[in-house]
Amino acid sequence: MDLIHGPKRQGAKFGSGILAGWITVLLIGILSLLAVVPAVWPTMGAQIADAIRAVVGPKPVAVLEGGSLAIQDAINRIVSAHDGGQKTISLAQTNAAGISPKMQRRANDSVGAVASGNGTVRPTIKALPGTDVLSASPQIGWQTFGPSVNGSPVMAETLLTLDPQRLYAGIALVRIDLTRLKLHMMPGYLEPSHAQNVVTSFPNLGLTPAVDQAHLVAAFNGGFKAINGHYGMMVNGVTMLPPVPGLATVAIYADGHVALGAWGQDILPSSDIVAFRQDCPPVMQNGQISAQVFVDNRAVWGNTVGNKAIAWRTGLGLTRDGRYLIYAVGNGTTVETLAQALQQAGAYNAMQLDINRPFARFVTYQATGSITTPLKAVALLDQMESDSILYLVPHPRDYFYLTTQ
Repeated sequence: MDLIHGPKRQGAKFGSGILAGWITVLLIGILSLLAVVPAVWPTMGAQIADAIRAVVGPKPVAVLEGGSLAIQDAINRIVSAHDGGQKTISLAQTNAAGISPKMQRRANDSVGAVASGNGTVRPTIKALPGTDVLSASPQIGWQTFGPSVNGSPVMAETLLTLDPQRLYAGIALVRIDLTRLKLHMMPGYLEPSHAQNVVTSFPNLGLTPAVDQAHLVAAFNGGFKAINGHYGMMVNGVTMLPPVPGLATVAIYADGHVALGAWGQDILPSSDIVAFRQDCPPVMQNGQISAQVFVDNRAVWGNTVGNKAIAWRTGLGLTRDGRYLIYAVGNGTTVETLAQALQQAGAYNAMQLDINRPFARFVTYQATGSITTPLKAVALLDQMESDSILYLVPHPRDYFYLTTQ
């Protein structure tokens, strides 16, 4: 019997060995794609990760992405040590262009009152005499940034280094004066996932409306894709995804004011809310870094690389008085260092937005003098991908933009 069946058994084992070998080669290939390619070609790496994520889900991809980020961090630390600790992140040197008269918007220079949608009255933000986006506290090296309105700066920028073990890494911050600029949200034509009624309500998904392009000052990236946690989003009263209790939320109200906090705690459901966007737990609440920032749990942080991974990260904060919105972007940060930067910038409540270099985008707009392409997008950082028509043509992911009215 052994003589008859022995060769068959050996053949089956041989065949199984070949199959196992091919599976091993395939897994190594996938690991190489996700762990090596992004270190050299970030955009290609992000595209490959998205393609694989759509097939196997976010959790397996997150493990491999974590490996890629660890490789990138190790390389950056070695290069930085060789270069004497030079940063690999830098603010772009751009000229601030003044806004034409048709784009001007009066600031709320005194306390007023605005009737909200439910009949209550909200006080407008008070711009204290003698303070502006540059002189307001805290002072951490703010410099004028972007276009001015009525001859006054409306945004300021600075760059911090917070991790002594990673001198190559920095966190850029932009302080935005909401008494002079208005925040808007726009869903992408793909993300977050949405039903057909959303397409009907937004015939130009992912595109800044022409009426707003005439007053456009700046724009920046939104949050995670729907597959990472089905984070809620609503724009112009149209819900893409319903809100999830406890998650960090930035909301825009009918009177134009902005709030940021945990849904169901700091921000309550209201007919006054015209737009909101959620993304992960809060990183700051009531002036303090949230306890969840220190919880190493991939599921909590979007089924992605987790809060401890060293990655490109973006975030958003709001001062206690609601006057200043603060955007943050770092090239080698954990959620904790992102929160620390926002705290130093004066944020009272804060949240993480999207992560990874290809999705970290902040641009200002300059007039070109051309009839066909009157605006040009200019990146905040030299290391951000260059795209002169960013958010001026349909974009696949959601984003925020700022206008003078």
